Amino acid sequence: MNLRAQDGSEALWLENARVPEALVQGLSVRGHDHRTGLAITDIGIATDGTFTSDPTGARRIDLAGRIVLPTFIDSHVHLDKAYIVRRTGIPAGGLLDAVRLSGADAPNWTIDDLLARMERALSRAHANGTSALRTHLDTPVLPSESPAWHAFDRLRTQWRGRVEMQAVALMALERIDDAADYAERCRQIAERRGILGAFIAPGMATPERLDNLFEAAGRYGLDVDFHVDETLNPEARGLDLICESLERTGFAGRVMAGHCCSLGTMPPADRDRIIAMTQRAGVHVVALPTSNLFLQDRQPLATPLRRGITAVRELRAAGASVHFASDNVQDPFFPYGDFDMLDIFRTAVQVAHLDDDVGGWIAAQFDNGARACGLADHGRLSAGHPADAIILEARDLYDLMSRHHGARVVLRRGIALPPAPTALPAFPAPEFA
Repeated sequence: MNLRAQDGSEALWLENARVPEALVQGLSVRGHDHRTGLAITDIGIATDGTFTSDPTGARRIDLAGRIVLPTFIDSHVHLDKAYIVRRTGIPAGGLLDAVRLSGADAPNWTIDDLLARMERALSRAHANGTSALRTHLDTPVLPSESPAWHAFDRLRTQWRGRVEMQAVALMALERIDDAADYAERCRQIAERRGILGAFIAPGMATPERLDNLFEAAGRYGLDVDFHVDETLNPEARGLDLICESLERTGFAGRVMAGHCCSLGTMPPADRDRIIAMTQRAGVHVVALPTSNLFLQDRQPLATPLRRGITAVRELRAAGASVHFASDNVQDPFFPYGDFDMLDIFRTAVQVAHLDDDVGGWIAAQFDNGARACGLADHGRLSAGHPADAIILEARDLYDLMSRHHGARVVLRRGIALPPAPTALPAFPAPEFA
């Protein structure tokens, strides 16, 4: 494929692309495969960088059945923690050990340190085909006093047009108890076009706290994004209480709930009741397979027996919104990863046994992620919209799910990104005993 030199000066006609049919709008499709959800289409790219169904004057390139996907939305990451694992080391135990290691490293999070690590993360996400992401930022102080928020504001401006960025102020739920401080936090979050976040530790969620949170979010026009039930304890009921509060308060903003691992361990009757409430409340569940598989049921010198992933199949079967995201990358919560949403999705397919309907899960991944983040223009191959897409060296779903696909071609407004740099960033030399 001669796409690397494409500079936008000529129209392109990409023939015989294999695409998820549910994600195509305004482009003619043929050769439908109802078993996989894939179809064949010709994808036009106009000189203004948008998709078109008009081949007039375009240079023709035969993709020979290669799979083409929209660019990704990564709806739950932690840019402020990325790449600190070389300083923190790996936790011996689970979530609380990771929190301890991360907290001990927090004094190193100067503005220069944050900018360097967050810039690297954005570069990797962009090269891998992510066009929008939502990052949680630890916010123990007011956003106006936070180096992480200052770094984010600078990078959001610098990366505009390449990666659309959203930020969540991640705070412990009990901060709501100081009404004056919380009101000022909400005001500053709204001023920065941010999202109200809350980490719900076991036993911390109460109806009063959640009602007050949603009241504050509504007053300042904020969407809400939770870390909730990040445990395999079947007694965890944070998601249950969130849904009940939404019903009481009538909160009208978007609500995302990350992790929800306890749904996978509780008795089926309880699980199904909470899932039904989640669907009725319109809560978007984001499953985070890599971090949760790494941390849940983690004990020194012991093989994990339980999977740290929420009940994704049951959520989708009930009509609830569920999708996947990266979460942590190269930090004590997950010491690996590359901000590669295709790898995240491949992991989810394998560990949650989604192989009976990979095509349907692909469509749900893009649709639900876009709706959860309020990004209606993302996650589609739509005529008249920016020609953002990923061309992969795969011709069927088995190929797509089997390899890393480092040779992918990422198009942004119809122009192929240059190959990602292979040089590694400088890290301190390891010390050997």
